[in-house]
Amino acid sequence: MSVLYLAVMSGSLPTVRSITTRCGNASSAGLSSQNALHAAVFQGSEMVRLLLEWTPCGPSLASQADDTGSTPLHFASSTGDHLSVVGAILRAVPPCVVRMRDSGGLSALHVAAGMGHDRVAESLIKACPDAAELRDDHGGTFLHAAARGGQLKVVRLAIKKRTLRGLLNAQDGDGNTPLHLAVAAGAPAVAEALMGKGKVRDDVMNNDGQTPLDLAVRSTSFFSMVSLVTTLAAFGAQSHPKRRDRVQQWDGREITKAIEKTSDSLAVIAVLVASVAFTAANSLPGSYEQSGGGTNPEGKEVIKGMAVLQHEPIFKCFLILDSFALVTSVLAVVLLLYGKASRSAGSWKNFAAALHCLWLSLVSMVLAFYAALAAVTSTAAVRGIAYNIIHNALFVLLAVVSHFVSPRVSSRMLSKYLWQCGSRGRRSVVVQQYPLVGAFVRNLILFRVANCVVVLVLVGVTTVLALR
Repeated sequence: MSVLYLAVMSGSLPTVRSITTRCGNASSAGLSSQNALHAAVFQGSEMVRLLLEWTPCGPSLASQADDTGSTPLHFASSTGDHLSVVGAILRAVPPCVVRMRDSGGLSALHVAAGMGHDRVAESLIKACPDAAELRDDHGGTFLHAAARGGQLKVVRLAIKKRTLRGLLNAQDGDGNTPLHLAVAAGAPAVAEALMGKGKVRDDVMNNDGQTPLDLAVRSTSFFSMVSLVTTLAAFGAQSHPKRRDRVQQWDGREITKAIEKTSDSLAVIAVLVASVAFTAANSLPGSYEQSGGGTNPEGKEVIKGMAVLQHEPIFKCFLILDSFALVTSVLAVVLLLYGKASRSAGSWKNFAAALHCLWLSLVSMVLAFYAALAAVTSTAAVRGIAYNIIHNALFVLLAVVSHFVSPRVSSRMLSKYLWQCGSRGRRSVVVQQYPLVGAFVRNLILFRVANCVVVLVLVGVTTVLALR
C-alpha cells in the first residue's frame, strides 16, 4: 500500500494535499489492486476532489478497477450518503466509465439500484442513458437488481421515466421479469407499484413455466404470503394453466403449529380477564348504600345493599363494559379449548374468533376501568389525569396491535382482493391454492371495524362523563 493510499485511509486532508501537490508521480496503489480514489469515496467529496484534481494522475484513477473489477464509481454508488462524490466523479470522467462492469457483470447503476439509492441511480442514468440497458452476467438490468432487493424508490424511478418503461417487462437469463423477482423477494409494495402504475404483464412465465403468482407459494412467512397474494390477485394475476386437482396449496403447517402453541397462553389470559371482570362486578365503584330505608335527596327510596351510583349514567357504562368483558373472555376460553380439542382442519376458525373475543374483552376491561374512575372522581380530575393517560394509551395500543397483525399491504388492496375473489368465487385458483388468505383478510377487516367501534365507545363514555 502506498503512502498516498494510507493517507487517504487516515482521512488526513493536509497530508493528501501535500502529497498530490509536491509529488506528481506518486504511487496511489492500495489493497487488492485498489487505488487511492477507491478509499477516498468513503472519506467525503473534499478528499475525492483533491485526488481528481491531482495532475496528471487524478482523472485516470476513476477508470481503474480493483481485483473484482470494481471502479471507484462502483464504490461510490454503493453508498447513498455521498451523492456529491458520485457527482464529482461523473464530472471528471467520460460517460464510458459508467458503463464499466465488474467481474459479475454489474455496473455502477446495478449497484446503486440494488442498494436502493434512487438519487444516485438517477444521476448515473442522466450522465449515461445507455447504462440503463446494461445487463449483468445473469441477463438482469438495473431494474431486476432493484426488484430483487425490494427497492421501491428505484422501481418508481423506472416507472416515472418513459424511456425506461420498456424495462418493466424485460426478462433476465432465467426468464424472470422484475415482478417475478419482487414476488420472490417478498416485496408486495414493489409488486403493487409495478402492477398498478407500471401496468406490467402478470402472465409472463419464466424458464420454469412459473408466473409471478406461482412464486408466491414459496413464501415461508404467512404475512409475506398474504401480502403478495392479495396484491397480485387484486390486479387479476393468474397462475400458469394447471389441472385443478393438482393445485399445490400453500403449506400452512407453521400456522397450525403456531395456533397450537398459542392457544394455551391465550386461554390463560382469557381466564384472567374473566376473573378480573367478575371481581370488578362484586367490588362496584362507589360501594353500596349502608343505610336502611328512607329516601334520598331526589325523593327515591333507598334500599339496603344497592349500589350508591346505580342511577349515574357513567356507572351504567361501567356495568355494560364489565359485563361485555366477562362474556367475551369466557367465550374466548370456550372457543380456544374447543378448537384445540377438535384438531380439525377448521380449528383456525375457532382460533380467529377467540382472538376477536379476547381482544374485545381486553379493550372493554380498559374502558370499564376508565368508567369506574370517572364514576368515583370529579370530572376535572378525570379529564386532567385518567382521561389523558387511558385515552392516549388506548389509541397507541390500537395502533401498535393493528400494525403487528396487518400485512404489508394497503387497505385498498385488501378491499380489491375481496372484490376480485368474490366475483370469481370458488372457481378462482387463488381461492383454492391459498384458502387462508381470504379468511385472514375478512378477519382483518372485521378487526379494524371492531377497533372503530371501540373508538366510538370511548367517545361515548367521554360524552357521558362530560354531561355529568
